[in-house]
Amino acid sequence: MPPEPPLPPFGTPPPAYGYVPPYPAPSGPPQPDTSGRTVDRALSWLLFAVQVLGAGVMVIVSIFAVFIDAYCNEGSTESCANDNAGDLLIGYWIALVVLLVATLIALIVATSTKRQLWPWAVGGFGLSAVATVVFFAALAG
Repeated sequence: MPPEPPLPPFGTPPPAYGYVPPYPAPSGPPQPDTSGRTVDRALSWLLFAVQVLGAGVMVIVSIFAVFIDAYCNEGSTESCANDNAGDLLIGYWIALVVLLVATLIALIVATSTKRQLWPWAVGGFGLSAVATVVFFAALAG
C-alpha cells in the first residue's frame, strides 16, 4: 500500500479544478527595507567608539586642566582661585560616564527594535562635547 500524500498547509483552499489564485500566496511577513540600516549602524557604533575614546582622553586632560588655572595670589594659600576644582573634576567624570552608559543603552535598544541609531549616537557625542565646554568654562570662571 503506498503512503498517503502529505496534508496541505493549514489555510490553503481546497483543490478545485481550474482554480488559479489571483496572486501568489504570501511567504511570511514583509521584510523591512534594510538598504540604509547597515550604514546607520556602522557609523553610529563608530561614533560611539569615538565618544568612548574621547571620554578617555578627556579624563586624562581634565586632570591636568585643573592645574592650569589653579594659582594662588602672591603665595597665599588661603585665596586660591579654584577651591572647587576637585568637585568640578569629579562631576565632569560622572557626567562623562553617565553619558557613555546612557548612549550605550540607547544604541542597544534602538538596534534591537530596528530603529535609527544615528540620533542617539550624535546626541551622546554632542552632550559629551557640551559637558566638556561647561567643565572648562566652570574652571575658567
